[in-house]
Amino acid sequence: MIQQEASKSGKIVIIDDDDMINEVLTYILEEVYEVRSYLNAEDAIQGEELGKFDVVITDVNLPGMNGIEFLERVQVQDENIPVIVITGFNDIDVAISALKKGAFDFILKPFKNDQILLSVKKAMERRRLLLENITLLRELREKNSELETLNRRIQARNFEIENELEIASNLQQCLFPLVVPEIPGIRTTLRYKSVEKITGDIFEFIVHDDSRFSVIFADVSGHGVPAALYSAMVKTAIGLFVADNIGISESMAEMNSFLINSQKKLSYNYVTMFHGFFDLGNGVMTYCNAGIPAPAVMRQGGNVEFLEPNGPFVGIFENSEYEEKRTSFQEGDTLILYTDGAFECADAGDKILGHSMFMKNLRELSGKPMEHIVAELFLEVERYCGSERYIDDVTILGLHYGE
Repeated sequence: MIQQEASKSGKIVIIDDDDMINEVLTYILEEVYEVRSYLNAEDAIQGEELGKFDVVITDVNLPGMNGIEFLERVQVQDENIPVIVITGFNDIDVAISALKKGAFDFILKPFKNDQILLSVKKAMERRRLLLENITLLRELREKNSELETLNRRIQARNFEIENELEIASNLQQCLFPLVVPEIPGIRTTLRYKSVEKITGDIFEFIVHDDSRFSVIFADVSGHGVPAALYSAMVKTAIGLFVADNIGISESMAEMNSFLINSQKKLSYNYVTMFHGFFDLGNGVMTYCNAGIPAPAVMRQGGNVEFLEPNGPFVGIFENSEYEEKRTSFQEGDTLILYTDGAFECADAGDKILGHSMFMKNLRELSGKPMEHIVAELFLEVERYCGSERYIDDVTILGLHYGE
């Protein structure tokens, strides 16, 4: 008996004051459904938890609480339970009234078996769909609640990250202040744009005496927080190994070893670097270029000399060797340094500006004041790729000897 009831397709309550109607309805339905029958609404309410049933069948004319009142009582219990009312032909208006009040269907006496089965089947399907919809809506509300909670957490974390990046940016500005020491006869100008709040581009001036100084211009691989953290290591290396009594090639080799040893337990970044040592008294610049893309020396007479890389990247190969080169640097000359972000930006069609085009722009600006050259080069980058299409930090530094 338990197995039989477990296999039933649903539960039905029948209320009719006619024993024969109850018996007929029970006989028609009990092969498919679990059926309970009562002679009046009060007994049904006392004997059953109506909310646990799938369909209610009730006569409209009942002793005591009538069918319409019982319908309203069921709807209070569970508005999603379909109620089928049974009535005689003379009570058709009552049946229509029941439909207006929320009944699912009505059946006129005398009824046929198929009519009852079809009406109950449709009511069961409606009940099933309503319950499924309720379950789905509940699950959707739960998921929405979870998503709202997650979104609040993400927003809070984003706010924390923004604050942390702001702090990191301020700290980095302290590490790499954009303040150039006063060097007699030297003017500088700088334009830069970082992809994020913090940058991996670095430049440093070290004054040795009134006529000799060093310029270190570097670009850490990548951008954002990892590049900024690595740039702090590069800054430390510069402070440790760039000194009066150490040659350029030796200091570059020392920095290379320091960075390789320092990052053995960190990510494998590297840095491209230009180190120029200026001796203004003799009008000479000694330099080593470890991967910075062809800095330009713009001569007073209009010629342009590009200082191509002559050494491997710093911090990537052990026992790397770095070569020193010399070139003249006299009054009227201008040095333009730039990172690869200045020519790797792309236009709306994802075509990059390219190094050759950047160098062409440099040549065409020869003879112009240094400030104009740097401003025009940076403006050309912005014109080409727009203000929001930078893929790497962009730094352009100009250094002029003379008035």
